Amino acid sequence: MKFIHALFFFFMPLAVLYADQAPTYIFYVSPTGSDANPGTEAAPFKTLQQAQNVVRLLPDSAYQNQDVYILLRGGTYRMQEPLVLNWTDSGRKGNNVVYRAYPGETPVVSGAIQVPGPWTNVAGIWHASVPVGTATRQLYVNGNRAQRARTTFYPAGFRPNYTPLAPATNGIEYIQAPALNPPAWVDPTMWTNQADIEAVIITQWKMMRVPVSSISTTLITMQEPAWTNANIYVSPLTLQPAIWAFWQVTWFENALQFLTQPGQWYLDSAVGTLYYMPLPGEDITTADVELPVLETLVTGLGDLEHAIQNIRFEGITFSYATWLAPSTNNGYVADQSGFLVVGTGHQPTIIGHDPNLVPTPGNLQFSYAHEIVFTGNIFQHLGAVGLQFDTGSQNNRVEGNLFTDISSAAMEFGGISSIDHHPTTPGQLVKNNLIKNNLVNNVAVDYVDAAGIFVGFSQKTTISHNTITNVPWSGIAMGWGWGLWDRGSFPGLPHAYSGEWGAYNTLTPNEGCLIHKNRIDSFLNTLWDGGAIYTTGRQGPSKEKGLLIKGNVASGKRPAGGGNAFYTDGGSRCIRVEENVSFNNPIGITYFGPPPNPMDPLPYPDYSIGNGVPYGCDTGGCVTFGDIHYEGNYILQTPMQSNIPYYNFINHTLAGVAPYSYHGFFAICTFTYDGISYPKDLTYKNNHPRFSLRDVPAKLLKEAGVQERPSTIPAELWILPSP
Repeated sequence: MKFIHALFFFFMPLAVLYADQAPTYIFYVSPTGSDANPGTEAAPFKTLQQAQNVVRLLPDSAYQNQDVYILLRGGTYRMQEPLVLNWTDSGRKGNNVVYRAYPGETPVVSGAIQVPGPWTNVAGIWHASVPVGTATRQLYVNGNRAQRARTTFYPAGFRPNYTPLAPATNGIEYIQAPALNPPAWVDPTMWTNQADIEAVIITQWKMMRVPVSSISTTLITMQEPAWTNANIYVSPLTLQPAIWAFWQVTWFENALQFLTQPGQWYLDSAVGTLYYMPLPGEDITTADVELPVLETLVTGLGDLEHAIQNIRFEGITFSYATWLAPSTNNGYVADQSGFLVVGTGHQPTIIGHDPNLVPTPGNLQFSYAHEIVFTGNIFQHLGAVGLQFDTGSQNNRVEGNLFTDISSAAMEFGGISSIDHHPTTPGQLVKNNLIKNNLVNNVAVDYVDAAGIFVGFSQKTTISHNTITNVPWSGIAMGWGWGLWDRGSFPGLPHAYSGEWGAYNTLTPNEGCLIHKNRIDSFLNTLWDGGAIYTTGRQGPSKEKGLLIKGNVASGKRPAGGGNAFYTDGGSRCIRVEENVSFNNPIGITYFGPPPNPMDPLPYPDYSIGNGVPYGCDTGGCVTFGDIHYEGNYILQTPMQSNIPYYNFINHTLAGVAPYSYHGFFAICTFTYDGISYPKDLTYKNNHPRFSLRDVPAKLLKEAGVQERPSTIPAELWILPSP
């Protein structure tokens, strides 16, 4: 309801919007306008770029005690290029340039081309022509995301092999398995456009997509550097690629031979042919078919000397953009939460993480941006991160928006590079940003390792009153580095050592952030080892000036998904966790994929022996530092607390550890360093274990919107089968 109230603002008449005094400068844009027009209501511009050009030339006096408005009439603006803003497009004299929907109308800023047909049916697969060279990773039919053609899960007869010293065998070995795989794609030598095909793995909290290079009679050679990068995560015992590397094929994707199921599609870009198998009852000849081809819809780039500032976007729908980098030879090799290993020179690591990563970009992206406001907008059908604020972003506000059907995270604030974790000047800080009252639903669709909302290194970031539902990994993720970039370099990962990523004598910028009264429902729907709220690294100079996680309500974790509702992971410290509620989040289990099919002619390693170990609780983390205070929380809902002794027994029997504390803190990676046992200084006051929802104050639940959202998600929406 809060989101609907926010949108209502944009359907009021102009007289109400400008009740005090109508602004002097209003320019109009319409999809049916012309850039030769003067931009009046009767004769609007056609493109946002023309309105931008005119506004850029206004004198400073235009901003005297008023904003300047660009009103977008309803309809679809098919962008030929991004709207590129810089500091010269900023508002002036403390007033704003406002891009706003015309009252009662819905402007859609689109990066797609429409596929009008004609469509031809050949044996149930329809095809149509598109411009030769058209590149995309998404297709939408009547506003619904279609699935790129792919094989069944865990195809038989494929075994990844990474042996740099024997490059002739480096790739994915295979033996045809006609009894186990469908005949349409059982023979890899028949797969066409081989360099467009991707091998995909989903494992624990990671996802990787590595493109194929070529296929011989026994080996699928993979593109570099993606294949090497996907295998830098090695076992501390053997120094060979292990469970966080590319050890198994979850599925292959993007070949015409894989197009066997209704709702799937394939694009042969080289000849300009789009293939689609309609869903039952779907008439593709009359459908609205959209191919996103633009990678960026809006970009706002300031710099250290000239920030871009005082720009507002109100009531606009941003739709249909793609992201093509995963189709290159870097693939998509995720370290965690959409941060990627690209290029060469990455060394093997036994700690599961690499220090040199690049972020998934935003389809709308800003850096060195101040006082930028997004309110009442819709972000949908996007192929990367929906909205990204990077280095130097300060005093920005994202409030009352809808984020849905997005390939990666809905929002990302702050980065993880050296300029972010140890900036050299205050202008590089990410600080004082507000993320409030947004609805985030069904995101991280293509890149399931991404969080719903991600915040890197920042000061006084507030994430408040948002509803986040239906996410494959974590709802909110904050922080980075696992302590290795903190002052003193705390080794917050198994097998890490202090100083491994450098020695730092100063604190990171993290301070004064707030995660407050958010409703997080249906999380860990695909992966495991994540949480409703996930943190890593030091969050401030002290608990009092650190991160406050207060009044949030988390529920509906996938029952089998191992993880913690409030997950303070490696190196987390200086955190207060107060008055939160966790319910319907049963303790899950570990899951490393199914065991090899006993009939598989080329079985992959059987890591499934690690499946089924109880994993997670309402609170916990791996190599957590400590300095965390828990007060007034409603956690350990019956029967969780009474089950903990049993789960400790199981863990001790199977893994030799008993990770659950008396208070329920799940520390699967206990750690002793310099004679100190971690986590340390975990303090508890007035928490409410073994509660029922009747025990929780109604006001707390209402403010977090518990009554507005279901606490379950249909099993058919899971991307992978539950173990």
